[in-house]
Amino acid sequence: MTRINTNVPSLIAQNRLNQSNNDLQTALTRLSTGLRINSGKDDPAGLIASESLRSDITGLNKAISNTQRASQIIATADSALSQVSSLLNDIRGLVTEAANNGALSSDEIAANQLQVDSSLEAINRIAQTTTFQGRKLLDGSLDFVTRGGSGFSSVTDLQIDQANLGATGQVDVNVNISRAATQGTLATTGIPAATTGANATVDINFGDASADVEASGTVTLANSYTIGASATGAITFPAATTPNAEAGGTLTLGSSGITLDIDAVDGSAVDGTIGNGVIIEVTTVTNGTASSGSYDANTNTLSLVIEEGETGANIVTDLLTDVDVAALFTVSNGTGAGPSASADAGSYTGVLSGGSDTTNVATGFTLTAVDGGDADGAKGNSTDVIITAGASTAAAYDSDTNILTVTVATGATVADIAAAINSGAGSDFVASNTVNGSYSYQVADAGTKTDPLSTGTNITAAGSFKLEATNGQGADGTAGNDTTLLFSTGASTAVNFDADANVLEITVGDDATVDDIVAQINSEGTFIASNVLNGTSFFSATDLGSLDPALTGGTDETINDTLTVTADTLSDTSNGVTVTFAEDNSVAVGAVSAAVDDDGNIVVTTRNSGSVSLASITAAIDNLDGFSAALTTTDGDGQYDLDNDTAPAVATLAGGVFGGGLNADLVFQLTGATGSETFQFDQGASLDSIIQSINLVSDATSIIASDDGGALRLTSSKYGSAGLVAIEVTSEGEGGTFEDQLTTQRANGTDIEATINGYKATGTGNRLSVNTATLDLNLTVDEGSDTAVNFSIIGGGALFQLGPDVVSNQQARLGIGSLNTAKLGGPSGRLYELASGGSKSLTTDISGAAEVVDEVINKVTNLRGRLGAFQATTLDSNLVSLNDTVANLQQAESSIRDADFAAESAKLTRAQILVQSGTNVLSLANQNPQNVLSLLR
Repeated sequence: MTRINTNVPSLIAQNRLNQSNNDLQTALTRLSTGLRINSGKDDPAGLIASESLRSDITGLNKAISNTQRASQIIATADSALSQVSSLLNDIRGLVTEAANNGALSSDEIAANQLQVDSSLEAINRIAQTTTFQGRKLLDGSLDFVTRGGSGFSSVTDLQIDQANLGATGQVDVNVNISRAATQGTLATTGIPAATTGANATVDINFGDASADVEASGTVTLANSYTIGASATGAITFPAATTPNAEAGGTLTLGSSGITLDIDAVDGSAVDGTIGNGVIIEVTTVTNGTASSGSYDANTNTLSLVIEEGETGANIVTDLLTDVDVAALFTVSNGTGAGPSASADAGSYTGVLSGGSDTTNVATGFTLTAVDGGDADGAKGNSTDVIITAGASTAAAYDSDTNILTVTVATGATVADIAAAINSGAGSDFVASNTVNGSYSYQVADAGTKTDPLSTGTNITAAGSFKLEATNGQGADGTAGNDTTLLFSTGASTAVNFDADANVLEITVGDDATVDDIVAQINSEGTFIASNVLNGTSFFSATDLGSLDPALTGGTDETINDTLTVTADTLSDTSNGVTVTFAEDNSVAVGAVSAAVDDDGNIVVTTRNSGSVSLASITAAIDNLDGFSAALTTTDGDGQYDLDNDTAPAVATLAGGVFGGGLNADLVFQLTGATGSETFQFDQGASLDSIIQSINLVSDATSIIASDDGGALRLTSSKYGSAGLVAIEVTSEGEGGTFEDQLTTQRANGTDIEATINGYKATGTGNRLSVNTATLDLNLTVDEGSDTAVNFSIIGGGALFQLGPDVVSNQQARLGIGSLNTAKLGGPSGRLYELASGGSKSLTTDISGAAEVVDEVINKVTNLRGRLGAFQATTLDSNLVSLNDTVANLQQAESSIRDADFAAESAKLTRAQILVQSGTNVLSLANQNPQNVLSLLR
């Protein structure tokens, strides 16, 4: 077909050439960039996958840098801790050297003390100066912050290594102790009491005398308590401010030339920096409508309405007619005629400036629970003080939730806050302005702050009184032994004695004291009561419980005058000496004589009628050689009535004994938690001497000996499985019973058992530890305590972001405690106590100093080990894992996005050839119409 209007072959050749050019451009782009995907059209799905991988790679790279930074911080802290460890070892050596006071002079010990003081100062300096990019690492700012709950006072040492606070920013810790730690204990069944010899003795009774002994007893009431100290605390506000300069500015109105100087009123709510943000809006009104102003505190805007044609002076006067505006702003310097049209004033919007505030962070007030109020005593220790912002300053106390809420208005002073507490919660709390009462508070100053009070105590005491039957009344003698005491509560305190039932009924009014109960019993008359303990204690229905004690000790008996005769010689040969009475009418009335007969017995001679004073008989026997006599009981009439009294029976002196103590020589080895000692005792050694010998070296063995009702009890001073007590009898003489009397030869204490937040904790002595995915801590409770402990971790710790995603399971929060000597220590005390004049200085308590240093060395060493483990296992392994992940992701991203140079080079060559071919073909196609024209020739 021959056509010239449409060159179809040329069009086809152009299309093919365009495609080849596009392929050539694509190949050139990929080879020049090295990327297969340079825009979304190249591979939409591949672009999405590639960008997602790039995002992951970016996050992982930051996680790698975060991990490296964390490792550098840990290394910095470890370097400082290494120096502290060296200083502690020096102190330990100085303590040990100073203990050698038999070889060191006082000047040498004083020199050691100076070195200790210098080392303590160096430790404090390291704690304050160890920083990383300005952030202190060892001053306690990276330690966890806790808030104590019930039973927290029984915790003597707490160390939180790691805690995941999660999204809530708080972890509640509940410690439930199922078994308290115990000490290792073993005992003997008894050791005879040693004596140096006892004189033989005999009691001789004269006459009959009847007498009553009143029943009595001590009555103790349950759970009585007296308030020991009111809870108190200091509440400090952050960034409390006082205005330093008023905000101000000059406003010029349109073309009228009127200028208005506007300044914040000194001390007003817009004074200081707050005034710097006041917005000024200006509008105009027609002549005849006075100028006015208004202030909107919500938007912090001062709106001015200006009257047209009015003079500047009158405008100022009119604006200040609004008392609310005048209380906040001053307006002056109005000059010239007023604006003639709205356009003169225009619509002006500006802000004041120049105001400044002085900030003082140590501003606050002291808050104390009112004595006897709802928050008094120990309850106040858990009172939460919540500070919020509001329109006015007020305070309210909720006794059920134990929360004091203080609302602070903008501009309120400390004195205003204290006054609000004293009026709004005055029956429960007293607040006093302690620092900078003229400072004013803004919303930002108060924030939301919770501070529990502390130091409030309720002293629980076993309130009790002594009760004794009145002589001659219905409960006297043995009758009182059956008297029943019944307690109940009522509107007032009253007492009634039911003689038929022999019941003393005591009604106790609420808040009655022991003295109130005693007074009512004494007024009733059947009994005599006296306060023996804690007369100021208060009682309620729960204090009394259900008490039903009976009195004891009342007797109806015959009591004789008693004469005691004792042999002067410390031997048992006088055990057979008898004392007899003979009658001889030749003896004068009232006279008496005593003699020793041929058998060595004592014969006392009197008349056969009349009476002889016991003092005369005592003197006669006392004058005999080898014997002494004393009138030991005179409950009777002090006379021996020969006519009416029964003659004394023949009495024989008895009781002269020797010996006691160990039955035979004894050698044994005693082994405790800290060492062993060998003891050697001779036959007859007393229990007291054995106890004294063991306790002299208790510091070396950790074993304490005591008298358990005539038995030897050995107790380890250490708690838990480490509290070993072992005794091995090396030798015991013939007839010895010590080894046979041992209940056991080896005993260990038991470790504390508890759960922490449901996890079984590891117990060692009185120390508990737990390490879970979210919590790693250890704590020590009071010795032998089984009190449940509750507290909360409410913040703190060094938070390290170790993964690419900002979630809690890709973070680690590590606690680094303060190395200040006031914080370093354990159950034995704190390191600062080793300083000159301290309770554990080298001249005050050298043993206590050694214990404290050992505990501190152990704590610092554990901290270094913990940080090292965190660096080696957590950070280093995390770094390796992240690098591997990044490499794999980069490989994956490269396979999607990077260009294959071999393939793209081939494509480039092909595209180049096709472009050249297409160009040649297009040239030929364009020649075809020329060939057609040759037909016209």
